[in-house]
Formats: sequence, structure tokens, C-alpha cells
Amino acid sequence: MKYLVEEIIWGWPLIVILLSLSFYFSVKTRFVQFRYLKLIPKLLFEKNNKSNKFSAFQTVSLILANHIGTGNIVGVAYAICYGGPGAIFWMWITALICSSLSFMENTLGQLYKTEINGEYRGGTAYYIYRGIGSQFWAYSISTLFLICLGIFMPTIQATTISETLNTTFYINKLLIGILVTVLLGYVIIGNAKRLVRFAEVLIPFMAFFYIIISLVIIISHFNLLDDIIRLIISNAINKKAIYGGIIGKSINIGMRRGIFTHEAGIGTSPNISSSSNVSHPVKQGLLSSFCIFIDTILLCSLTAFIILITNKYNIISENEYLFIGLPNKGYNEFVSEAVNTVFIGWGNLFITISIFLFGFTALFGSFYNAQTNLMFIFQGKKYEKANVVYKIFFLIIIFISSFYKADIAWIITDLGVGVAAFVNIIVLLILNRKVIDTLKDFELKYKKKLNLSYYNNELECWRNQVK
Repeated sequence: MKYLVEEIIWGWPLIVILLSLSFYFSVKTRFVQFRYLKLIPKLLFEKNNKSNKFSAFQTVSLILANHIGTGNIVGVAYAICYGGPGAIFWMWITALICSSLSFMENTLGQLYKTEINGEYRGGTAYYIYRGIGSQFWAYSISTLFLICLGIFMPTIQATTISETLNTTFYINKLLIGILVTVLLGYVIIGNAKRLVRFAEVLIPFMAFFYIIISLVIIISHFNLLDDIIRLIISNAINKKAIYGGIIGKSINIGMRRGIFTHEAGIGTSPNISSSSNVSHPVKQGLLSSFCIFIDTILLCSLTAFIILITNKYNIISENEYLFIGLPNKGYNEFVSEAVNTVFIGWGNLFITISIFLFGFTALFGSFYNAQTNLMFIFQGKKYEKANVVYKIFFLIIIFISSFYKADIAWIITDLGVGVAAFVNIIVLLILNRKVIDTLKDFELKYKKKLNLSYYNNELECWRNQVK
């Protein structure tokens, strides 16, 4: 299984394809992910004229809930441990370039969204069905995504929460599994609005909490910041650097962990972003691509900096230690030990709170992703029954995942992410012209200072917009 995931599904072919396609879309859109950054605050707080639909801010909160998971902490530490400091540079590269993929897939999701039970829903299966016109492939992909996003991807979050609480406070994993399952059950048993309300409250709080603590640690070691940045860059591109011998591993692990964190191009975020009530599909595409900067460029970088700047890490290659900063410590303890250098004795509590909040909210996104595909497969009363069954099944999966080992969970998660990526990038290539045409419409109206609303009589949710 490990060989299948690391060498075939997540081998160099997929990484090269993702980066090549990202660069292609970046050039084709003239790097749209950077050109309209100044619009983000306005788009984020744009007035929602349909109170029964999700606002842009609510949708972004749910997207970030899905993106910001334990990968922002443990995943970064894992990358440094097995790929060296240079892995962080390649995480940055994937975020900057792959943000074009996020723009493409989320704009596409908005274009082909539909209204079901008073909610906007959309995603990969929806734009395959409505954009390509293939019922067979749409249902096949929706089923695949239901399995990958609803079973495989949530495992790492529940596992990491369980292991952290068990290690820090010696809480029995059975009790942890019950606690997480009950709390999550309370959130998801209700309708989607309850899920979104939790996300829009928790996400800003936990991000602010994590940023402030991280900045304090970085500022206290500010004289070393330049050295750390040079260390990251040199070990990413210079074979003669200290860890230059593992550049290949650094690139592979850095990119893999980066893609897992921001999920650009794998088809997950459109399942969430399509629920947003925006006046133009491009607006959501821009907001979704910006989420990658918050997730990877900001939060993942903060994690990397506090680990490296405090020298609280180890580097391992082929079971051989290349660097030992924390004797007899695993990568899951890097952040807590880094925090302890400034906030003495508080490191374990900080990492526990952070991982619990990050992991718990990430489960929101996983659930919503899977539910969107469930809604595509089943309609009417069939969906209502299937949804009840799925909620119970999802909670059982989370409970069982509390007993997994982290290494097993990572393999399962990478399997789900990799399969989803292969499918989605093919669809993006086929339908990219639709996105480019929609972007031209937005740019023309923006240039002429016209009303930034989209109208398309051929698309269900855009027929009643202002021409």
C-alpha cells in the first residue's frame, strides 16, 4: 500500500502534471491569482442579498475549515523531518503556482452549481454532468469522491487529535473517540447552516490564536529570521548545501504535503465554494485561490519558522539522522518544543488546543465535501434517508480513526487525495475554456467599471442575474 501511494499515485508523474497544469493556467489567466488581490477584502465582505444562502465570508470560513487541518502543524513538521528545511520552499512553490488551479476549479464550480433543498450545491461531479454532459462519469466520480473525501481524508484529522490528547494528557483513546464523535455529531446532525455558523466563529478565532503565539516566538528570535529563510532556500535548490543530498526527497515531500494542505486541483474546495451566493463566478474563484495564501503561505510558514528558528527539529533520511535538534523526539513534538522555548511549560497545551481546533474544524469540511456528492447521487426522499445513514457512518469512521496509528492514517489520506487529483485535473483541462470566457466577462466589466454581475441563460443559477 505504501509503495502504491508514494511511488505510483504520488510519484513524480502526478507532481509534474499538477505543476505543469498550474503554470499553464497561470499563464493563460495572466496570473489572475495575483492581479486582483486588492479586491479580496471587498469580495470577502460583499453584501449577501439572499439570506437563505451562504455569504462569501461564510463559504470562505468553511473552505478554510477544510484546508486548515492538522497538516498545518504536524504535516509541516513531517515535511521538515523527512525532507529537510528545503521542503518548505517547495510547499511555497505549490501554493503560489497551484493557486491558479484553485481559481479554475472554484470558478467552474460556481458556473455549474445547482439549487437543491434551498441551498446552492456544486463540485466536480456537477460540472462533469452539466459541463461535459456525461451522466455515467459524473455519478462514477461522485461515488469515488464520496469514498475518498468522506472516508479516507478525515482519518488523519481524527487520528492526530487522538494521538495528541493521548500523549499530552494521557487520556484514553476510547474516551477521546467518544468526545470527538459526540461533539462532531452535535454539529453535523443539524442542517448545513449550523455547520457554517460553527465554522465562521471557530476559524477566525483559531487562526488569530495561532498567528499571535507564532509571531511572539518568531519576534523573540528575530535576529535569526534571515538565516532561516536562507537555510530554507539554499537547501531547496543547492546540492552543496547542508542537506543538499536530499533535494529530491525535499521536493517530493514538500509538494505532496503542500498539495495535501491547500488541496488545490484535487476537486475538494469546489464542493464547498459552490454554495456561496456571489454575483459573479470569478469572485468566488478569486476568494478560493486567496484561501491558499492564508492556509499555506501564512499558517504553514509560521509553523515552519517557529520550528526552524528555535532549532527544535530532527532530519531523517533512510533511517539515518542527518540532524538532531531534539534527541529522542518525533516530528509530532517539534511545535510544542518550539513553543516551550518562549512559553515555558505551555508547549503541550498550545499544540493540543491548536491540533484539536484545526483537526475538528477540518472534519466540518470533509463532511460537507462528502455530503455534496451524496446529494448529487441521491435526490428527494432518497437523499433524506441516505443523509441520515451517511451521518451515522461518518461518525463511526471518525470514532474508529481515533485508534489508528498516524503513519497508517497518512497513507490512507494520501490515497484519497491522489485519486481525487488525477480525476479532477483531466476535467479542468476539458472545461478550461469555460473559465477563461467567464474571466474575460469579469475583466471587461471591471475595466469599464460596470456592475460585476454575471448572466448566462444556459446555466441554471445564472439565468436570473442582471444582464
